Amino acid sequence: MLDYNNMSAQNVQEVIQAISHVRLGSYRRFFQAGTDLEALGLYQWNEDLREAFARTTDLIEVVLRNKFHAALSQRYGQLGSAGSRDWYAHLRLPQKSFEKVRDITHVSNRGNWRPRQPARTPDDVVSNLTFGFWPRLLDVSTDTNQVAVPWNHIIPDVLPGHRQRVETYWRPQAHQDAFFARLDLCNDLRNRIAHLEPIWKLGPLREEARNRPGRQVNIVDGPTRTPQESLDRLRLIDDRLIELLHWLSPTLASLYRQCPTHSRCVALLTPAALDAYRQNRPFP
Repeated sequence: MLDYNNMSAQNVQEVIQAISHVRLGSYRRFFQAGTDLEALGLYQWNEDLREAFARTTDLIEVVLRNKFHAALSQRYGQLGSAGSRDWYAHLRLPQKSFEKVRDITHVSNRGNWRPRQPARTPDDVVSNLTFGFWPRLLDVSTDTNQVAVPWNHIIPDVLPGHRQRVETYWRPQAHQDAFFARLDLCNDLRNRIAHLEPIWKLGPLREEARNRPGRQVNIVDGPTRTPQESLDRLRLIDDRLIELLHWLSPTLASLYRQCPTHSRCVALLTPAALDAYRQNRPFP
């Protein structure tokens, strides 16, 4: 963390102006910071926490896309090799998802699309798709031959560590929607990190489901109102992210729980960490 206590008063003011009083104002109000130095310390806590969470979401994204890619390549595609085929060309993707793939595989000349040369390999395509593409895959109901996509068979291959491995469990829409909601949680956090938003500023906590005709998602808890509520909510999010990683790869999740990066994240989600950063003291 930056050592603001060893800065001159002028340097501290320059840092405050560079970050902006408006941005630091939310830290002063929510955490009841008594001085600019305290607000700066809490701002640094948020920055370090963002970095720790980013490692988790990045790892989940890599594993998630590889699991989807392998599972779908077993069932769809013509181009590529075993385990890496162009399945995305054989599913009736939602329009935005279709356009994301097309932007990777084709180039436009005044609205006329032609394949890139050399052609993008399936691995190239998959590695360039953003996180938001993957949850929306669950909205694909048929392939290009109008045959239903057997998600109840595919999801167990994507989630080998999930407690429910039987295909009948994944047939109900509600169970698929719960999986979507977990992916959406990870994607939302990832976007908040990428857009430099304060990740402690959290809205309502909703049940892991999706709005459907005749069925609205329930709110489990309201927006966080105190530092302790934010810490509690962030710990819940961390637990759910690690559980998602376990669903995708139990071995990798076990190793990640023990690594310094995740240990640092857990340590940052404590009142002791908040107090240390508020006082600009070194924190392990």
